[in-house]
Amino acid sequence: MKTSCVLRRLAAVVLLLLAGEQPALAAEAPRVVVSGRPMHAIAAGLLAGVAEPVLLFPAGGDPRIREPSAADREALAEADLFLWAGPELEPALAPAIAALEDAVPVYEALATPRLKILPDRRDETRRDPFFWLDSRNMLLLLDELGRRLVELDPAHRASYERNWRELADALGDLDRSLEFEYRAVSGAPMFFYHDTHQYFAQAYAMNVAGTFTGYASDAGAGEALLSLRRALADTDKPCLFTDRALPAANLELLVSGLDVRVVPLDVFGQRLEAGPGLYRKLMRDNFAALAGCSSGSDTAAAPAMDFPPEPEVDRFPPRVLPRYMLSDQYGRTITNQDFPGRLQLVFFGFTSCPDVCPTTLSVMTRAMKLLGDLADGVQPIFISVDPARDTPEQMKEYLGFFDPRIMGLRGSAEATKRTVELFRAQYRFMPTADGEDYTVDHTGSLYLLGTDGEFITKFAYGMTAAEVADRLRGYLTGESDLGTLPLPGNDDTGSGLFDR
Repeated sequence: MKTSCVLRRLAAVVLLLLAGEQPALAAEAPRVVVSGRPMHAIAAGLLAGVAEPVLLFPAGGDPRIREPSAADREALAEADLFLWAGPELEPALAPAIAALEDAVPVYEALATPRLKILPDRRDETRRDPFFWLDSRNMLLLLDELGRRLVELDPAHRASYERNWRELADALGDLDRSLEFEYRAVSGAPMFFYHDTHQYFAQAYAMNVAGTFTGYASDAGAGEALLSLRRALADTDKPCLFTDRALPAANLELLVSGLDVRVVPLDVFGQRLEAGPGLYRKLMRDNFAALAGCSSGSDTAAAPAMDFPPEPEVDRFPPRVLPRYMLSDQYGRTITNQDFPGRLQLVFFGFTSCPDVCPTTLSVMTRAMKLLGDLADGVQPIFISVDPARDTPEQMKEYLGFFDPRIMGLRGSAEATKRTVELFRAQYRFMPTADGEDYTVDHTGSLYLLGTDGEFITKFAYGMTAAEVADRLRGYLTGESDLGTLPLPGNDDTGSGLFDR
């Protein structure tokens, strides 16, 4: 905490003591300043009922060229905590921050080890600044900022913890809904004028078929323009996405004469009202725009079929409670407590799955091989969401194509539903267009359970085997923190990604 903040709080305590009252540091909340709207939404949610964080650039605009005014610099100097993404997103802020000379605590999201930060696809020496387009990063960011606020202002700890839990639940619901609907954006190839969606593509299996220019520069080379134009011409009714805040000077040249649908996105939330709800609306609106342009399927006319009821995750507490009692492919009863001392890597799917399941099981197989001897500390598990078709014999035959250590589990329709609900996952039975068969949409993540059978984290669908193996190796060797992130003073209530 900087000196000015300490002096203000000490002055408040002295005045209260002179008045004969007990000091209450809650009389003054910290002044939090945030540079970008997505991060401001998280800060506003945490500070709800305590204070309102200052949004440094309320008018928006292209973050690359925004210069801080004299008033902005004054706001920075008076802050008790400043939050920004990093120089890759807002380069003009870097000199103003350096001028503070450590007088103000500064949190840089792109420098946070716990967040998943990707390299820029066009320049690996730079970081891709659009970290918030993976909602799991915002769950981690929530934990980071929640802890900092509690440390900075313990007088409002109860308020921060309450807001922390509520916002974690809301972000967890957002993550689950987007993850479950990933098929809406994972099929058709999508094209982007600016390369802004690497995080979103990895988190939700989106097919980015081409981009014209990166974020750092508008000056896409002629070769890049011609290459993307050829790709657009070779695609049936392609979607090209731009961003409302970023210039697209060569857009007309790129699409002229082509049957291309150009859709503006709002990656920065420029057109949304600043506040706690902005980030969730930003993600839902952009997801809807992506899905709406790319969707070409129509299953509404398919005949109705009698399917088992869908999971109702709200029947249970808003935390992952990985409890199960199911049968393996050999008929043995298996529970989540049957693997003491080993991690469990759990995936929900079905043996008739045409794409996601074989891909993910192949990733699990390869990851186990990459772990070498360390793989003995991991039990990979495949839980069927289609037990009517996935008999023990079918499970044995199907899993025979993958690592022999993968255990297949199944149960009754009710046991399956309850297990999926406790994991806060999802599935939905869908008839095929001809009405002769059905498929199952389902959560695509890998769930990691600890050596005590409790939930640690999720690995997003689309992670490579090497990435999964590296993450598992870190947990197995102790290089990564296996603990959950409980809110201070609440042993039975967790927070953030680790309890979604």
